Amino acid sequence: MQQYFLELEASASIPPTLVFLSEGDSHHLLTVLRARTGQEIYVVHQGQRYLARLVGERAGLAQLEVIQRIEVDTELPIQVTIACGLSKNDKLDTIVQKGTECGMASFQPLSLSRDVVRWKDGKSIQKIDRLQKIAQAASQQSKRLVVPRVSSLKTLDQWLQSVDDYDLKLVAYEEEAKQTTSYSLRQALSLGQKGQKMAIVFGSEGGLTQEEVDQLRAKGFITCSLGCRILRAETAPIYALAAISYQFE
Repeated sequence: MQQYFLELEASASIPPTLVFLSEGDSHHLLTVLRARTGQEIYVVHQGQRYLARLVGERAGLAQLEVIQRIEVDTELPIQVTIACGLSKNDKLDTIVQKGTECGMASFQPLSLSRDVVRWKDGKSIQKIDRLQKIAQAASQQSKRLVVPRVSSLKTLDQWLQSVDDYDLKLVAYEEEAKQTTSYSLRQALSLGQKGQKMAIVFGSEGGLTQEEVDQLRAKGFITCSLGCRILRAETAPIYALAAISYQFE
Protein backbone atom coordinates (compact mmCIF):
# COMPACT_ATOMS: atom_id res chain seq x y z
CA MET A 1 0.00 0.00 0.00
CA GLN A 2 1.29 3.47 -0.87
CA GLN A 3 2.61 5.62 1.99
CA TYR A 4 3.17 9.38 2.28
CA PHE A 5 4.44 11.71 5.00
CA LEU A 6 2.07 14.49 6.02
CA GLU A 7 3.45 18.02 6.06
CA LEU A 8 1.61 19.30 9.13
CA GLU A 9 2.87 21.54 11.89
CA ALA A 10 5.06 19.65 14.35
CA SER A 11 2.57 20.45 17.12
CA ALA A 12 -0.43 19.25 15.09
CA SER A 13 -2.16 16.05 16.16
CA ILE A 14 -4.36 13.54 14.33
CA PRO A 15 -7.30 13.77 14.18
CA PRO A 16 -8.18 16.22 12.39
CA THR A 17 -10.03 13.64 10.36
CA LEU A 18 -9.44 15.41 7.03
CA VAL A 19 -5.88 16.14 5.87
CA PHE A 20 -4.17 17.11 2.62
CA LEU A 21 -1.08 15.71 0.96
CA SER A 22 1.65 18.04 -0.27
CA GLU A 23 1.59 19.26 -3.85
CA GLY A 24 4.25 16.78 -4.98
CA ASP A 25 2.67 13.80 -3.22
CA SER A 26 -0.77 14.79 -4.46
CA HIS A 27 0.53 14.82 -8.03
CA HIS A 28 2.08 11.38 -7.52
CA LEU A 29 -1.09 9.89 -6.03
CA LEU A 30 -3.64 11.52 -8.33
CA THR A 31 -1.77 11.83 -11.64
CA VAL A 32 0.98 9.20 -11.63
CA LEU A 33 -0.89 6.45 -9.76
CA ARG A 34 -4.32 7.67 -10.93
CA ALA A 35 -5.87 6.97 -7.55
CA ARG A 36 -9.64 7.14 -7.33
CA THR A 37 -11.95 8.22 -4.55
CA GLY A 38 -12.13 5.54 -1.91
CA GLN A 39 -8.58 4.23 -2.37
CA GLU A 40 -6.82 3.58 0.93
CA ILE A 41 -3.22 4.58 1.66
CA TYR A 42 -0.94 5.02 4.66
CA VAL A 43 0.05 8.44 5.97
CA VAL A 44 2.69 9.15 8.60
CA HIS A 45 2.86 12.03 11.07
CA GLN A 46 5.19 12.42 14.05
CA GLY A 47 6.45 8.86 13.77
CA GLN A 48 2.97 7.30 13.69
CA ARG A 49 1.29 5.54 10.78
CA TYR A 50 -2.39 5.98 9.95
CA LEU A 51 -4.76 4.36 7.50
CA ALA A 52 -6.42 6.98 5.32
CA ARG A 53 -8.87 7.08 2.45
CA LEU A 54 -8.89 9.41 -0.57
CA VAL A 55 -12.11 11.43 -0.47
CA GLY A 56 -11.47 14.06 -3.12
CA GLU A 57 -9.29 16.81 -4.55
CA ARG A 58 -9.16 20.50 -3.73
CA ALA A 59 -6.98 22.99 -5.61
CA GLY A 60 -4.86 20.13 -6.91
CA LEU A 61 -4.27 18.63 -3.47
CA ALA A 62 -5.43 15.15 -2.47
CA GLN A 63 -7.86 15.29 0.43
CA LEU A 64 -7.77 12.30 2.77
CA GLU A 65 -9.95 11.02 5.57
CA VAL A 66 -7.88 9.56 8.43
CA ILE A 67 -9.50 6.29 9.46
CA GLN A 68 -7.37 4.82 12.22
CA ARG A 69 -3.90 4.59 13.71
CA ILE A 70 -1.82 1.55 12.71
CA GLU A 71 0.46 0.13 15.41
CA VAL A 72 3.79 -0.68 13.76
CA ASP A 73 7.50 -0.11 14.37
CA THR A 74 9.84 -0.11 11.38
CA GLU A 75 12.76 1.79 12.94
CA LEU A 76 16.11 0.43 14.04
CA PRO A 77 16.29 0.10 17.85
CA ILE A 78 19.50 2.15 17.80
CA GLN A 79 19.81 5.58 16.12
CA VAL A 80 22.59 5.47 13.56
CA THR A 81 24.24 8.51 11.97
CA ILE A 82 26.24 7.75 8.85
CA ALA A 83 29.04 10.28 8.29
CA CYS A 84 31.17 10.03 5.19
CA GLY A 85 33.36 11.91 2.76
CA LEU A 86 32.29 13.22 -0.62
CA SER A 87 32.38 10.70 -3.46
CA LYS A 88 32.07 11.33 -7.19
CA ASN A 89 29.11 10.70 -9.49
CA ASP A 90 25.94 9.53 -7.73
CA LYS A 91 27.55 7.49 -4.96
CA LEU A 92 26.17 9.69 -2.18
CA ASP A 93 22.71 9.29 -3.72
CA THR A 94 23.14 5.53 -3.41
CA ILE A 95 24.38 5.75 0.18
CA VAL A 96 21.44 7.93 1.26
CA GLN A 97 18.84 5.88 -0.60
CA LYS A 98 20.04 2.46 0.52
CA GLY A 99 21.04 3.75 3.96
CA THR A 100 17.49 5.00 4.46
CA GLU A 101 16.10 1.63 3.43
CA CYS A 102 18.47 -0.03 5.93
CA GLY A 103 17.35 2.20 8.79
CA MET A 104 19.88 5.02 9.27
CA ALA A 105 18.60 7.92 11.37
CA SER A 106 20.66 10.73 9.84
CA PHE A 107 23.34 11.42 7.26
CA GLN A 108 26.31 13.72 7.69
CA PRO A 109 28.39 14.60 4.60
CA LEU A 110 31.97 15.48 5.50
CA SER A 111 34.63 17.42 3.65
CA LEU A 112 37.75 15.26 4.08
CA SER A 113 41.34 15.62 2.93
CA ARG A 114 41.28 12.86 0.32
CA ASP A 115 37.87 13.58 -1.21
CA VAL A 116 38.07 13.40 -4.98
CA VAL A 117 35.32 16.00 -5.38
CA ARG A 118 34.58 19.34 -3.72
CA TRP A 119 31.24 21.05 -3.25
CA LYS A 120 31.26 24.74 -4.05
CA ASP A 121 29.21 26.91 -1.67
CA GLY A 122 26.57 27.63 -4.30
CA LYS A 123 26.06 23.94 -5.08
CA SER A 124 26.18 22.57 -1.55
CA ILE A 125 22.64 23.64 -0.62
CA GLN A 126 21.26 22.16 -3.85
CA LYS A 127 23.04 18.86 -3.24
CA ILE A 128 21.80 18.63 0.35
CA ASP A 129 18.26 19.36 -0.83
CA ARG A 130 18.55 16.62 -3.45
CA LEU A 131 19.81 14.11 -0.89
CA GLN A 132 16.98 15.02 1.49
CA LYS A 133 14.43 14.36 -1.27
CA ILE A 134 16.07 11.00 -1.94
CA ALA A 135 15.77 10.16 1.76
CA GLN A 136 12.09 11.19 1.72
CA ALA A 137 11.29 9.00 -1.28
CA ALA A 138 13.22 6.05 0.15
CA SER A 139 11.43 6.41 3.49
CA GLN A 140 8.06 6.27 1.75
CA GLN A 141 9.07 3.26 -0.33
CA SER A 142 10.49 1.32 2.62
CA LYS A 143 7.57 2.23 4.94
CA ARG A 144 9.75 4.08 7.44
CA LEU A 145 8.08 6.10 10.18
CA VAL A 146 10.67 8.88 10.06
CA VAL A 147 12.68 10.51 7.31
CA PRO A 148 16.44 10.58 7.99
CA ARG A 149 17.80 14.10 8.29
CA VAL A 150 20.52 15.06 5.82
CA SER A 151 22.73 17.64 7.53
CA SER A 152 24.66 20.44 5.87
CA LEU A 153 28.22 19.78 4.74
CA LYS A 154 30.81 20.15 7.50
CA THR A 155 34.54 19.77 7.85
CA LEU A 156 35.72 17.08 10.23
CA ASP A 157 36.75 19.74 12.75
CA GLN A 158 33.30 21.34 12.65
CA TRP A 159 31.44 18.07 13.06
CA LEU A 160 33.62 16.77 15.89
CA GLN A 161 32.48 19.70 18.02
CA SER A 162 28.99 18.14 18.19
CA VAL A 163 29.62 14.40 18.69
CA ASP A 164 29.73 14.21 22.48
CA ASP A 165 26.12 13.02 22.77
CA TYR A 166 26.75 9.80 20.82
CA ASP A 167 26.91 6.68 22.98
CA LEU A 168 28.94 4.63 20.51
CA LYS A 169 31.34 6.18 17.99
CA LEU A 170 33.01 4.07 15.32
CA VAL A 171 35.20 4.71 12.30
CA ALA A 172 35.61 2.17 9.53
CA TYR A 173 39.32 2.25 8.75
CA GLU A 174 40.70 0.01 6.02
CA GLU A 175 44.12 -0.20 7.66
CA GLU A 176 42.45 -2.07 10.53
CA ALA A 177 41.69 -4.92 8.13
CA LYS A 178 45.43 -5.58 7.91
CA GLN A 179 45.85 -5.88 11.68
CA THR A 180 45.39 -9.25 13.36
CA THR A 181 44.51 -7.63 16.70
CA SER A 182 42.09 -4.99 15.43
CA TYR A 183 38.47 -4.57 16.47
CA SER A 184 36.09 -6.32 14.14
CA LEU A 185 32.75 -4.68 13.43
CA ARG A 186 31.06 -7.44 15.43
CA GLN A 187 33.22 -6.70 18.46
CA ALA A 188 32.64 -2.97 18.14
CA LEU A 189 28.86 -3.34 17.85
CA SER A 190 28.79 -5.52 20.96
CA LEU A 191 29.68 -2.35 22.91
CA GLY A 192 26.35 -0.75 21.98
CA GLN A 193 22.84 -1.22 23.31
CA LYS A 194 19.31 -0.71 22.05
CA GLY A 195 18.06 2.81 22.56
CA GLN A 196 21.48 4.41 22.16
CA LYS A 197 22.83 6.81 19.56
CA MET A 198 25.64 5.65 17.28
CA ALA A 199 27.83 7.47 14.77
CA ILE A 200 29.95 5.62 12.25
CA VAL A 201 32.43 7.39 9.94
CA PHE A 202 33.55 6.33 6.46
CA GLY A 203 36.03 7.86 4.05
CA SER A 204 35.37 8.58 0.38
CA GLU A 205 37.19 6.81 -2.46
CA GLY A 206 40.47 8.25 -1.22
CA GLY A 207 39.97 6.93 2.29
CA LEU A 208 40.85 8.61 5.57
CA THR A 209 44.25 10.08 6.39
CA GLN A 210 46.11 9.01 9.52
CA GLU A 211 45.68 12.55 10.86
CA GLU A 212 41.88 12.34 10.48
CA VAL A 213 41.79 8.95 12.17
CA ASP A 214 43.86 10.37 15.05
CA GLN A 215 41.39 13.26 15.35
CA LEU A 216 38.49 10.83 15.54
CA ARG A 217 40.23 8.64 18.10
CA ALA A 218 40.91 11.70 20.24
CA LYS A 219 37.13 12.28 20.36
CA GLY A 220 36.41 8.72 21.47
CA PHE A 221 35.91 7.00 18.13
CA ILE A 222 36.87 3.32 17.93
CA THR A 223 38.54 2.18 14.72
CA CYS A 224 37.20 -1.08 13.39
CA SER A 225 37.49 -3.36 10.41
CA LEU A 226 34.62 -4.30 8.11
CA GLY A 227 36.39 -7.52 7.21
CA CYS A 228 39.37 -8.68 5.19
CA ARG A 229 38.02 -7.30 1.90
CA ILE A 230 38.25 -3.63 0.97
CA LEU A 231 34.79 -2.26 0.19
CA ARG A 232 33.88 0.56 -2.17
CA ALA A 233 32.91 3.91 -0.66
CA GLU A 234 29.22 3.37 -1.47
CA THR A 235 29.23 -0.24 -0.26
CA ALA A 236 30.79 0.13 3.19
CA PRO A 237 27.98 2.14 4.89
CA ILE A 238 25.33 -0.27 3.62
CA TYR A 239 27.36 -3.27 4.73
CA ALA A 240 27.69 -1.72 8.20
CA LEU A 241 23.98 -0.91 8.46
CA ALA A 242 23.08 -4.48 7.51
CA ALA A 243 25.37 -5.73 10.28
CA ILE A 244 23.84 -3.24 12.74
CA SER A 245 20.35 -4.44 11.82
CA TYR A 246 21.42 -8.06 12.40
CA GLN A 247 23.04 -7.19 15.73
CA PHE A 248 20.20 -5.16 17.21
CA GLU A 249 17.07 -6.49 15.50
